[in-house]
Amino acid sequence: MPAVAALVATLALAAGAPPATPPAAVPSATPAAPPGDPVRAGLLLFNDPAISGGGRIACATCHPRGGHTDNRTYAGLDVVPDGTPEGRSTPNLWGARDTGPYSWAGDRTLRESIRGVIVDRMKGREPTGAQLDQLAAYVLSLDLPPNVNLNADGTPSAAAPAAARRGYDVFLKASCNICHAPPTFSKADSEDIGSGGTFGVPALRGLSGTAPYFHDGRFATLRLLLPAKLKLLRELGVTDALTNDEFEDLLAFLSVL
Repeated sequence: MPAVAALVATLALAAGAPPATPPAAVPSATPAAPPGDPVRAGLLLFNDPAISGGGRIACATCHPRGGHTDNRTYAGLDVVPDGTPEGRSTPNLWGARDTGPYSWAGDRTLRESIRGVIVDRMKGREPTGAQLDQLAAYVLSLDLPPNVNLNADGTPSAAAPAAARRGYDVFLKASCNICHAPPTFSKADSEDIGSGGTFGVPALRGLSGTAPYFHDGRFATLRLLLPAKLKLLRELGVTDALTNDEFEDLLAFLSVL
C-alpha cells in the first residue's frame, strides 16, 4: 500500500514528539478515506487529535513514525520520570498483530485496548464501532521493518554478528524463550516478574529502539535491564549465572532483534 506508506510518513512528521504543552488541534487538510479502505481510514484517525478529549493529542503523538514509540513514560497524558510506579512506557506498535493480548495489563483484545486508551487516557468521547475497527485495521497493518540479522524463525542469520549468533544460544540457555518465544519473542500471557504486579509480556522485536524498559520504564538501557531479568531466572531455578562473555553475547543478540 504505497499510498498509505507515504501518508504515514507525512503525518508522522507532522505529529512529532509530544511537547510539554501539546499544541491546539489543527484542522487536517487530508482528504477523507475512500469507502472500503479501513486501513487508510484508521491511519487518518490515528493522526487526528480530535479523537482526544481536549482535541490536542493524537494516537500518533505518543506513537510517532507510523506507530513506533516516543520512548517516554506516561501517567495518563502527563510525561513522568521513568520508573514512576503509576507510569506506563509507550509500546512500539510495529508487528502488533502477532503479539496479542494487548495493553500492559495483557488482558485486552486490540479493540478493547484502543478503546481504553481513547476513553480512559485521552479522555475522548466513546468511539464508534466503525472507528475501533478502522484503528484496529491500521495497527494490524503495521509491519516490522526487514531485519537482515534474523531468519524467519527468529534465529540469527549468517549476516548477524558472531557475538549475536552466540548470544542466541545464551538466550536459550538462560531460558529467556520461556516468555519470549521466537519468532515474535513474545508470549500471549501475563507474568509477575517481581516488578510490582502482573503485566503483559512485551515482544522483543526491535528492542534496541524501544527504551526505556519494563512497564514503568525503570531501566534506561538493556545493559541495566538484563541483570534484573537474569536474577529472577536464577531465583526460579531455570538458569545458572552467566559468564561475562555470555552476558555480552546475550546483549549483542538482543541488540539486533
